[in-house]
Amino acid sequence: MKVSIIVPAHNEEKIIGKTLSSLYQILKESGLNYEIIAVDDNSTDKTFRVMKEISKESRKIKVFHKSDEKGPSGLGSVLLFGIKNAKGDVIIPFMGDLSDDPKDIIKLVKKLEEGYDVVCGSRFIKGGKAVGYPFLKLIAHRTYNKFFSFIFGLGLEDFSNAFKAYRRKIFDSIQVESKGFEFNAEVLLKAHILGFKITEVPVKWYGRKEGTSKLGSFSPNLGFIFFKLPRIGWRYGKVAIKLYFKFLFSRISQLLKNIL
Repeated sequence: MKVSIIVPAHNEEKIIGKTLSSLYQILKESGLNYEIIAVDDNSTDKTFRVMKEISKESRKIKVFHKSDEKGPSGLGSVLLFGIKNAKGDVIIPFMGDLSDDPKDIIKLVKKLEEGYDVVCGSRFIKGGKAVGYPFLKLIAHRTYNKFFSFIFGLGLEDFSNAFKAYRRKIFDSIQVESKGFEFNAEVLLKAHILGFKITEVPVKWYGRKEGTSKLGSFSPNLGFIFFKLPRIGWRYGKVAIKLYFKFLFSRISQLLKNIL
């Protein structure tokens, strides 16, 4: 089983070298059959140049540049681009800011080998850790995850986290519509609707130490509370609501088939 680590990055010249080197060192000693797919999303700094330099360390590190005249294309688009260029049977997104712990990749893969189709890295179950998580972002995250986990019957605490291990057949079975960060929720909810086996394991997350967040800062000001937060909620929510009705329709159709 080959594992493809997809690393999206936009203007991460200060940290992307450390991210790729850390991944390579951990994976080299893991015994896994792996590749690292680093994708630069139309950076305007030296991110791509740093990636190319690090890739000289090993053929396991493959570097791609995704260019768009309008600027960065969004997390979902970059991950799909990386997946198309990946050779692995298992796909694991890993953020370019090194907010996740590379050692947890082994944990995700081992759990997948127990027969699961998707393994979510969870920062909010026993054994998980989130260091330096912004307070308002935490409130928005927990509310969103609790609500949609309940209505879909997921039983998960951190399903919107990007750090997951997917069997490639997930992406062969669904059509992904999301271009941004809501990609994480859409893929998982569609996998759930199709009956794939999903679980989560505890992982560690650390607030970035280099550069700035490409998703915007979560600060307690009126502009954030009344304008940015509702837009973020809508981006996630419209995908989930659309899928919820598909979910209900599939359940009603199955019920009618059983009756008839």
